[in-house]
Amino acid sequence: MHGKEFVIDFIRTYFSVVALINVAILIMGLQIAPDSRFGYDAFAAPLIYGAAGTLPNIVMYSKRELKVKELLFRKIVQFILIEVVVLFVAFYNQNDVVKQPKIIIPVAISIFVVYVITSLIDWIQNSISAKQMTAELMKFQESARG
Repeated sequence: MHGKEFVIDFIRTYFSVVALINVAILIMGLQIAPDSRFGYDAFAAPLIYGAAGTLPNIVMYSKRELKVKELLFRKIVQFILIEVVVLFVAFYNQNDVVKQPKIIIPVAISIFVVYVITSLIDWIQNSISAKQMTAELMKFQESARG
């Protein structure tokens, strides 16, 4: 993926990630601290985590089509970077109460779930685009013949 296609995918992924982070925060918040209330500044957290989680997509940039092994390797590196970057952003400069395994582990698991769901959404969108392009190509070929 390269150029304009990469930028469009980057933006689409960012908004998918932010929406899924909101869902993850809702679910974890109801489980871990159901009575907590936050101010308007809490709305920034999903946007920041979304940016932190989307930046490692740069690993997927390539000017040529990647081979399957290259793609899988880059996906693994991308996931590891996402885990490290988001956990760092989420827990850097936090007090020891927040840095407990009972909080860090669910956050790490939610990062994995968001990654998997985002990857599935991306795969579905790419499959739909490929089917549409194939159908258009078939129409073009048929019109060129007759």
